[in-house]
Amino acid sequence: MKILIVDCNIDSDSWGASDLVSLAQIQKGSTVYVRRGPQGDLPSDVRSFDRVIVSGSKTGAADCDSWIDRLLQMIRQTADAQIPFLGVCFGHQMLVRAFGGIQTVRKAQVPEFGWVEVELQGSSRLTQGLPRVFHSFAAHYDEVGNVPPEFRVFARSRDCAIQACQLGNLPIYGIQFHPEKPLKSAEKILAERYRIKEPPLLLNRDQGKLLYREEVAHRIFENFLSGEIYGQAAQI
Repeated sequence: MKILIVDCNIDSDSWGASDLVSLAQIQKGSTVYVRRGPQGDLPSDVRSFDRVIVSGSKTGAADCDSWIDRLLQMIRQTADAQIPFLGVCFGHQMLVRAFGGIQTVRKAQVPEFGWVEVELQGSSRLTQGLPRVFHSFAAHYDEVGNVPPEFRVFARSRDCAIQACQLGNLPIYGIQFHPEKPLKSAEKILAERYRIKEPPLLLNRDQGKLLYREEVAHRIFENFLSGEIYGQAAQI
């Protein structure tokens, strides 16, 4: 299996999307390719890949740049080819923007930083095997405000109505939260946010050791990388 990860990080110390690479490598026999979105380092043809993942970024969901235009085009090509796609945070926002336009993304009324409670609202192959309610790390100022009719929303949180969505019945998914973020990295981010007092509200800042579950990330990525991602969603 050939897995493409588009690394959209703009902080140089985050280049390489190592958390996503580690999870992509749970698929035995896979080869992971990392390309840099902000440098315009995107494949001209995604059809040589079996899975495509787009990472988070501090880039604004409504920003305009030539590399973002190319990324949106690549996402549409991925969907046209029905290649399983997973957008995480910024990647989730770009998935919806690729099909619904810039008006589908916005600044969140309440930024989510910390351990957010995610509630599943339907059926999805991506989240099959997860409990209806679980916690995961979140770090975003922007969000998807609405989705085009062809999208289905299947997860929410208290302050974010669109935590996860799917393009029709295709294996094309977006998730607003960051299941790939391990406890140590998440706690480091929250400690820095607490130090600078931005944002002023941090979700469950001191509860990471109680709320973090490694199996959340593993379940999501095992589902995504499985051949069964093409099948019908099971009821939860």
